[in-house]
Amino acid sequence: MIAIITSCLYPNTIHSFFSPAERVEQTRSALGKLVSLDFERILLFDNSDLIDENRLRELFTDFPEVEPYHHRQYQFRNKGISEALLLLNNMHHLPDDVPIFKISGRYAPNEEFKPMDSGLLEKYEVIGIGENFDKKTSSFNTRAYYVKNKAILTEMLVLAVEEIFSYAKGIHGLRSLCNAMLAYYRPAIGISYQLSLEQAFARILKYKKNYLLLNRTNIEGYVAGSGRRDFIKE
Repeated sequence: MIAIITSCLYPNTIHSFFSPAERVEQTRSALGKLVSLDFERILLFDNSDLIDENRLRELFTDFPEVEPYHHRQYQFRNKGISEALLLLNNMHHLPDDVPIFKISGRYAPNEEFKPMDSGLLEKYEVIGIGENFDKKTSSFNTRAYYVKNKAILTEMLVLAVEEIFSYAKGIHGLRSLCNAMLAYYRPAIGISYQLSLEQAFARILKYKKNYLLLNRTNIEGYVAGSGRRDFIKE
């Protein structure tokens, strides 16, 4: 099994709850724990706009086990799109037919973490935490999850990007029907609403059905939102 960390250490926006120094320290904490675990390879994918790959490597020279890759790209307001494109643009670095553990850079495995049994990833394509899968509106936690292999991850990400952009144009109930009728008489460009990556993943998994939901992935870190930072374990 290989591990992938996704990060944006130096975002080009003032709307960030964490400074670059804090982001680097959070990622270093995650790497420190990952290198102590039984992963064949550890890859760091970063899409910061304000640094290049040389600088990225300089930040983590004391982690020789880690393979840092930088891909400068446009930062969408919907961060899920940026993460999906970051992974897709670096997919050529991944081996075929090897299970993958993906974790976001602000989070780290805790003391209870153990990599998923490879036998389960032969049976299921995607494993992670899901919420409200028995309801119409559901989500799949993308902070940390497991995927059977590179091909499945690629398929999931491509479908997710398509879902994120296309959902607002579909008819999912009375309101979307009214919006579609209004758009017919008042054409407009762009879309009024986008799914999150978590919502898109959930829609895809519920359609594909070959997934396993967990109660915990045993990671921890700070989540930011609504003007505050919360330390979570899940």
